Amino acid sequence: MVFTIDEGLFSLFPAMQVGVVVCEIDNIRYGEDGLEEVVDDLRVHFSFERLQDHPNIKAWREAFKKMGIAPTKYPSFIESLLRRALKGGPFPRFNPIVDLYNSIALKYLVPISGHSISGVDGNISLTFAAGTETFIPMDMGEQEVAEKGEVIVKDDREALTRRWLWKRSNKDRIESETTLACLLIHAVSGLPDWLCESAAKDLVDSILVNEYGRIVHRATVTASTRETEFAV
Repeated sequence: MVFTIDEGLFSLFPAMQVGVVVCEIDNIRYGEDGLEEVVDDLRVHFSFERLQDHPNIKAWREAFKKMGIAPTKYPSFIESLLRRALKGGPFPRFNPIVDLYNSIALKYLVPISGHSISGVDGNISLTFAAGTETFIPMDMGEQEVAEKGEVIVKDDREALTRRWLWKRSNKDRIESETTLACLLIHAVSGLPDWLCESAAKDLVDSILVNEYGRIVHRATVTASTRETEFAV
């Protein structure tokens, strides 16, 4: 299986990085994911009056504007996740690996998408939609079709996300039965150079320390590489 980034995205965001972590997992085995601690810390110490004033959120809003996406109407995944964390009340839990990558995403304020390999047809790419890719949202709403030119994560048949990571698909969602997952750490230009690597290392270390499974593949895709291949 190959994960590829369209070269056109690097024309827009030359310093963009995507960390790739592929892991075999026992997704009913819970460990110490630190989710509650990260959420509590944000609720106490998040010092910005508006979410969009945080440099990481601002970078994604600027990226969305550059792509012609209205960031208020279509907030990035990390902005929505942060807003939910700051809202108060119990933070939603799903299953061990999703809860772990949500914890890491909130810790570093960097979006992470999780893809169950069993739900993927062919290869995975971060690219511009042709306008023919169908999409089933995670809430199992009506089937959609990605708009031509919008940035999506896709396999060889369908869209796995809409408007980069604004909305995710039900097709490759990670469930408790998932045994092989591809986790993507998305960092656009304007974010610190160390952010993607630090979040990926923390994610890998947490998977291993908690004995969730084993790491099958790890890489960082940049403008100089554009793709990474792994066996599944």
